[in-house]
Amino acid sequence: NGRVLPTHTHRGRTYIEGAWGQSYQIRVFNHTSRRVEAVASVDGRDVISGKVGNYRGERGYVIDPYGSVVIDGFRRSSSAVAAFRFTDVGDSYAARMGDASNVGVIGVAIFRERTYRPRPPIAQPRPRPTRRQRLGSGYGGGRADDGAAEAPASKSKSGSAPSHDYYDSDALGGSTRGAELEDYSRRERRRQNLGTQYGDDTYSPSTSTHFERRSKSRPDALLAARYDDRNGLIARGVIRRPRPAYRRPKPKPDPFPHSPEPQYAPPP
Repeated sequence: NGRVLPTHTHRGRTYIEGAWGQSYQIRVFNHTSRRVEAVASVDGRDVISGKVGNYRGERGYVIDPYGSVVIDGFRRSSSAVAAFRFTDVGDSYAARMGDASNVGVIGVAIFRERTYRPRPPIAQPRPRPTRRQRLGSGYGGGRADDGAAEAPASKSKSGSAPSHDYYDSDALGGSTRGAELEDYSRRERRRQNLGTQYGDDTYSPSTSTHFERRSKSRPDALLAARYDDRNGLIARGVIRRPRPAYRRPKPKPDPFPHSPEPQYAPPP
């Protein structure tokens, strides 16, 4: 419903508090002046291909400078997705695909775009003067092949032209110390209550574009967020168990709560 889900920080990790049957979206922001690619996974499954998460070989969403992208489900086609929805672990998309070992984690790998330096112009050698030009300019007589042509200014000492190098664009928002993706331990897997369902068909158009990564196999930032319901986060110690509210003890029944002067019982 456009609201940010409650988040908690515990031992250097970010935990999201969800609820069964609740749908959610992932929004990724680009705070740089260059385009970036965001390869996202939910429960260890790639959100575009549905395969096991692998940021080296999977495609991602391209985000414009200072822009953002909303990932609202597992992509079914170029115009529709299966919405993300919290459900039981056994009903999650990862479990139904045969592997529930990574249920409860959302990951995003960020890649910067490769930018190229324009090739410098190559200096052309000075044309060799003809015999008539030499005589007319006062060079004096001599063979037509006297004197060697000047070497191109762009050549290196070894005689080879400079290679077409690329330079790195500006840093991706300074420090990019995103938390590394890790599988849950066995104890944490037993505590996991929520997974992400392959939900309802939702209209979500997308187009293809060209993007060349600065590094094909090494992301510039690796982000992770874990999620579960409130009981699961309490079991992990992320949320403190609430103290029971103080209740005044009820008085014990007294057969004679009041003993006034002797009277007779009035009619009801």
